[in-house]
Amino acid sequence: MEKLRITAIPDNRPVRMTVAFPAEIHRDLLLYSQFLAEETEANANAAKNPARLVPIMVARFIERDRAFLKKRKELAEALPGRRPPGK
Repeated sequence: MEKLRITAIPDNRPVRMTVAFPAEIHRDLLLYSQFLAEETEANANAAKNPARLVPIMVARFIERDRAFLKKRKELAEALPGRRPPGK
């Protein structure tokens, strides 16, 4: 009997986290969302809820962290058949 190509459905449900930001970072986040709303009407909702920007910013940071990506790849190679967290 042939095996299916999909072996598991990944858990992609959002995870709620509570994070405390220093006041300066919070002010910058508010300012960033304001600039984004001014730049494009499509992102006007970001000014109402700047917290929506945080996951995007974290994802972009992780995508560009070469040391993290290298270690994640090494982990994936060390655990054949398993995907490392976040992938």
